Amino acid sequence: MMEEKKMMIVGIGGVGGYLAGMTGQKYSNLTLIARGKRGEALREHGVVLHSDYNGEMVTRAAAVLESASEAGAVQDLIFLCVKTYALEEVCSTLASCVDEHTIIVPVMNGADTAQRVREYLGKGLVVDSVIYTTAAANKDYSITQLGQYTKIILGASDPQEKEAAQEVFRVLRTAGIDCEVYEDVRQAVWEKYIFNCAYNVITAYYLETVENIRDHEDRRREFHTLLEEALAVAEAAGVHIREHYIDEEYTRFLGLNEGSTSSLKRDVEAGRPSEFETFGGYLIKTAKELGVPVPLSEQFYDGLKEKIKGKAD
Repeated sequence: MMEEKKMMIVGIGGVGGYLAGMTGQKYSNLTLIARGKRGEALREHGVVLHSDYNGEMVTRAAAVLESASEAGAVQDLIFLCVKTYALEEVCSTLASCVDEHTIIVPVMNGADTAQRVREYLGKGLVVDSVIYTTAAANKDYSITQLGQYTKIILGASDPQEKEAAQEVFRVLRTAGIDCEVYEDVRQAVWEKYIFNCAYNVITAYYLETVENIRDHEDRRREFHTLLEEALAVAEAAGVHIREHYIDEEYTRFLGLNEGSTSSLKRDVEAGRPSEFETFGGYLIKTAKELGVPVPLSEQFYDGLKEKIKGKAD
């Protein structure tokens, strides 16, 4: 039975917590990986989900562990919901949880995350994904999902992994999560990544909210240029991006709540580890490999690097 699948979710922040809250309603054999006080709260109270879209619920997992290495059993399905800088370390804990039939779904930022998982693990079936939601963990480790929309896009290019994507689709739909399988998942991955590069980098570079980017003509122009440069990299990499993408995403940016800002800005400002290399370094590295000039992205990358170094000193 599908409900008896061995499932694991690594990283119970906003996205991981939403997935845990929803899937745990239908699948009893669910293991969550969460450290320290977060793990203690999940063991004591369960996953408490406040969702505008799906309602209020409390889910209790079969187990809450500090590390995947403690699970002691091969899993059928693993969702990875961690920051990109933690991915390699997390994958190193999964050896005993993964065999050639295990499906691994990174639900994370970045354009190369699924490929990195394939390289780190060397086994299993990896499905690309993109999630569109607004979800965050609260101070008491409950999860809040805002707005009347959450959707996950799935896909893969390898035939076996295409079948795995269909299996993940069935699991998520059974759990009441909106999802869709795309034939060209790279388009969805890059369309989210391009916007995230521009949005995260410019807000972190200036350490400002949307309002303080939008209210300066030069900064609005820079945001538009960052979008254009990232789009040029995607197209050089052979990714098809929808027509009018830049205009639509620029308009979306202008319509964001004035107090909005990025996770990268918050992390840089607080001196915490960040996804700086995901939103800056990977784009520039790929641009160089493909011979695509990205001068403004390089300028912002170098400036942010100095800012982060200054916070560390």
